[in-house]
Amino acid sequence: MPKNKILRFFGVCLACVVLIACKQDKQKGVTNIDKKADPQALESELHILALNGRIESGKNNPDIDWVTPFENATGCKVQATLVENNLLLGSSMGNQNVDLVISTESATTEFMQPLDTSRLRSYKELDKRFLVQAVATRIFALPFQWQLIKPVSPETEIVTQVESTYLLANAKNINCAYAWMEWSLSPKVQADIAASLGTIPVVPAACVGNEALGDDACKQRMSEVVVPESQVAPAEVPAETKTP
Repeated sequence: MPKNKILRFFGVCLACVVLIACKQDKQKGVTNIDKKADPQALESELHILALNGRIESGKNNPDIDWVTPFENATGCKVQATLVENNLLLGSSMGNQNVDLVISTESATTEFMQPLDTSRLRSYKELDKRFLVQAVATRIFALPFQWQLIKPVSPETEIVTQVESTYLLANAKNINCAYAWMEWSLSPKVQADIAASLGTIPVVPAACVGNEALGDDACKQRMSEVVVPESQVAPAEVPAETKTP
């Protein structure tokens, strides 16, 4: 083949390679433009502030672990800050990078954001006493467990206190937070927590079929206590008077 034809041949081949590369780059650019970030994509971590015993990952007891299965299922790595009492919990709230707070105290709503219960499929499975329908209110607290309050004297009746989960207004890991709240309402997790803490699940389905808790535990514990009416409804404030 003459030299000029060989050069022409390689020139054509080189041009084809360049055109193909340009086409691929354009297609890649179009793909990147069209591909939008999923607003509900899970983040890689979740920060929770709670009392001791609420976030168990098997470190204290290998048989008590409702954190690791959550992490494996979601990819959200749980970073827990655990304190001994509500006083320490309250003082730690402003000093931590926190997404969720689990507390028996009613949190100040100015530090919290209202919950979108439509993102919680298991919300409707809560004890019916929590499902208060209020058009003009927003819900800031997700029930976590019924706590039993021991009597101060023989004449004092045992009462319950609702421990709840709150989503902070400045939470950075919103999707992992909602995934955790959904996880916390699952019957097995509810039952495991109740068995570990001696509390009562806020999801009735958790009271049956869990070996650690036992089928009679809920009935026995609840029969011993008085449930104040004020403890049953989720934390709510009028939408027209409060801001997140």
